[in-house]
Amino acid sequence: MTNFKITVEYDGTHFSGWQLQRDRRTVQGELEKAAKRLNGGRRVRIHGAGRTDAGVHARGQVANFKLAEQWKSEELKDALNGNLEEDILVNGCESVSGSFHARHSAIRRLYRYYCLTRFSVMNRKYVWSVPAEMSLTSLRQCAGLIQGSKDFTSFCKYVPHQRNRQCVVNQSQWIKRGDFVIFTIESNRFLQHMIRYLVGTMMEVAKRNLTGEDFETLLASRDPAAKVFKAPPNGLFLEKVAYL
Repeated sequence: MTNFKITVEYDGTHFSGWQLQRDRRTVQGELEKAAKRLNGGRRVRIHGAGRTDAGVHARGQVANFKLAEQWKSEELKDALNGNLEEDILVNGCESVSGSFHARHSAIRRLYRYYCLTRFSVMNRKYVWSVPAEMSLTSLRQCAGLIQGSKDFTSFCKYVPHQRNRQCVVNQSQWIKRGDFVIFTIESNRFLQHMIRYLVGTMMEVAKRNLTGEDFETLLASRDPAAKVFKAPPNGLFLEKVAYL
């Protein structure tokens, strides 16, 4: 069996997220269907580096799977793409050691969230339209509070059996590029809905519905019932996954 690592980009608009779900179209499901056709009709389990939500996009999702057939990497990439629809594309394929696992071997993941300070018909599926009057300074102050090793209980979907909600965030910043306001965050791991809750709540501070002190208190409280705000999924992109 050969272990293959693939890099995938997809438009998440018409997917119910990454993870396989019965009777729903998912990225994992589409990739597994394509791989099954190349494996003589036998099921192939594909493991992803991150379980993106419904509507979330990716430029650099990473996945791995094992095939008994002796495929050359470039031929396998082309064969997969030939069996995928136009909103998903395998950009890279290589054989890796049998111990490599897209999720467990990853050391960092980098996401970007794109906001636009006006409405755009062309970009509406890929950005969150926000008020032009919002405070970029407030966004940057909040982003600074996130950096380091933090407990994000207040900013994730609460899962009772999940004991560890600590994440090490080594990059967290907002930049303005024309009408775009972009949040970049890189961490060793992310909790479910974590980025969307952070962005949504930071934007409430930027719109002056909350204060920076409110945001800091929410972060410190580690409260699973905290009142936080969730940004829509369409502005979020998984950009890159890093490995040793």
